[in-house]
Amino acid sequence: MKKTMQFLLCGVLVLTLAGCGETKEALVDEKEYYCEEGTLKGQNCEVVETEEAESTCEDGYKITDGKCVKTTSVKATATKTCSDGYELKNGSCLSKTGVDRELVPACRGGIQEKFNYDPDRNYYYRSVRAEDHKCIVQICQNADGTDCYEDYVEPIYELGCENGMKEVDGKCYKTSNVKTTYTCKEGKLSGSKCTITDTKDVTNTCKTAGFTYNTENKQCEKVTTTKALEK
Repeated sequence: MKKTMQFLLCGVLVLTLAGCGETKEALVDEKEYYCEEGTLKGQNCEVVETEEAESTCEDGYKITDGKCVKTTSVKATATKTCSDGYELKNGSCLSKTGVDRELVPACRGGIQEKFNYDPDRNYYYRSVRAEDHKCIVQICQNADGTDCYEDYVEPIYELGCENGMKEVDGKCYKTSNVKTTYTCKEGKLSGSKCTITDTKDVTNTCKTAGFTYNTENKQCEKVTTTKALEK
């Protein structure tokens, strides 16, 4: 009874191991191969052709340092402020309280930029400023403002504001310089404008059919595989 069991057990082992007492060895290819051209890859030769890729950008973008860059400029947000004691009115910094107008000297016809011609005296003249309750007049022999001298005439007096003050709604106010601050919601401030830079990746394409772009090598490649030769 024991011998029969041993035989049956050996029979099971034979079925499981595909042959009791037998040893199988893997076949190893001991042939040597070489390539006349290209790089040996197992039993094949691989030839890689390369060419420069063509880089392009969307309309409005330019290639800068390998990137597509578009720069736009918009007006910055202007904020006007005044120093203490002044407030912003009609774009000017005026004192918070005003005074009544008074009689001040003024030149007849006001301060003039262009010359007027006096045919009786045969010269050209214009009012240039009011000074020390006098109206300073520039008198020239020529219309181009050459060969001139200054004289004065008695001014007229009218209700107005002293020099350095501004009249608003019948009142005289002291003035101060307006401080303008510029800010950008996006982009970089450059003077009174905001420079916005948008950057995207370039699009790389291959000019020759059969070539594909290799993102690691950053060039176009075409791979040809042939069987290697036996030594």
